[in-house]
Amino acid sequence: MPTTVVLGAGIIGLSTAHALVELAPPDHRIHLVDPSPELFASASGKAAGFIAKDWFAPAIAPLGTLSFDLHRALADRHHGRARWAYSESISYSLDRDRDDDPPDTLADVSPPTTGADQDAAALGGDDVPIAGHNGSQGQSGLDWLLQNTSRAGLLDGDVEKAHSDRSLSSDEAGDLPRWLRAKPDALQMISDRKSTAQIHPRQLCEFLLEQCLAAGVTLHHPARATKLWVDEDAPGALTRIRVEYLGLLAKTVDGRARTVDIPCDNVVIAAGCWTPHVYSTLFPNANRIPRVTHLAGYSVTFKAKHWPPVPSPKDSAAPVHPSPQTAGPCHAIFTDARGFAPEIFSRSAGDVWMGGLNPSATPLPALPTDVAPDAGEVRRLLAVAHALCGAEIEVRSQAVCFRPVSATGRPIIARMHEADLGDGVKPGGHDGAGGVWVATGHGPWGISLSLGTGRVLGEMILGRETSADVAALARW
Repeated sequence: MPTTVVLGAGIIGLSTAHALVELAPPDHRIHLVDPSPELFASASGKAAGFIAKDWFAPAIAPLGTLSFDLHRALADRHHGRARWAYSESISYSLDRDRDDDPPDTLADVSPPTTGADQDAAALGGDDVPIAGHNGSQGQSGLDWLLQNTSRAGLLDGDVEKAHSDRSLSSDEAGDLPRWLRAKPDALQMISDRKSTAQIHPRQLCEFLLEQCLAAGVTLHHPARATKLWVDEDAPGALTRIRVEYLGLLAKTVDGRARTVDIPCDNVVIAAGCWTPHVYSTLFPNANRIPRVTHLAGYSVTFKAKHWPPVPSPKDSAAPVHPSPQTAGPCHAIFTDARGFAPEIFSRSAGDVWMGGLNPSATPLPALPTDVAPDAGEVRRLLAVAHALCGAEIEVRSQAVCFRPVSATGRPIIARMHEADLGDGVKPGGHDGAGGVWVATGHGPWGISLSLGTGRVLGEMILGRETSADVAALARW
């Protein structure tokens, strides 16, 4: 029976396994392997969960549209609002130059006088300097990230022009984020609720894993793949992949290393920033290794005074699990601060996520659980959080995670050419032409592009026509 082994149980690996569950014949066996002691300990569990339909460079745009539609369909089908906080979202650019005196109607809290003042002073002044968004972001779509400027700059041009010459309608004004200390005229709507959405990424990962396990997918965790080898005793000289268990599962009762050898027709390497390491472990003589680096991202999650959970419809005839279209929207705010571009997202569970601080010098740990947030970087985020959301925020968590960035700035979704893998054992795939696949390099868009990536990769593994044109993403 055909077998696919997915290395990496983050959002991309899970989406691929989930897609194969839906697309592959019942006899297709699927395995997930992840070495981290805690699943979803990096971006798959700690990212914002912002989803966009049309914020992408041309090479990525078809995948962006497909993935957005799949997110919406999955939420409609499985009560996503209740299970992973799926909600439509409205996106704004905040120009603080026009917002010197936030009105009481948006926030009736006093300016911070204790911890927030100390945080602001750490930034070099009594006030946190915050301004509007920036311009062109280049062809790869990730220039804004590498330059610490605003993601909202991706929409400069058509969307900005469409909104620059008019004030907010009464309906739009009613949807303004009341938890934000800002005047309405300092907010420019840059994307409506039909083209952006919000989820809780860890909860989506947990749902996908639950669905995969219920369908018979095997999870090996914590464990790592160490080599490919040919079982000459098996009919047809079967290719196997050796998986070595880690942590408490590392040893058998008699002290030997605990391993399992899995028949393997396809290997999917979806290990995020750790993809080059996994790749070179399995193919030590490879002529080419996917060029993927890492970029750290700091975030804080907090409860804001003016952001309770979005209410569900009160109509007694309303369904127990309202669809995203029948509930109020969340909000995405993009602005600038000294040295970085804060991004703030309200989530329907009642929390607010703030990030956008991406220090390039933070080293990649061996495992995502081997790093803790730097207190100084967290203070920088909290200074902005207090300035924009008031002194009374209740901090719930702080985190640092790592996003994989390719040399082109685009995701890599590709079948590896056998000549690039060097000598040694390689799985044959569905057609004997190679069964090594790589899916990584999604940068800050991993959650948004996840379901689309899983769908097209599953189709490629099965030899089917893909649901979106991702030919440009095979060039790495």
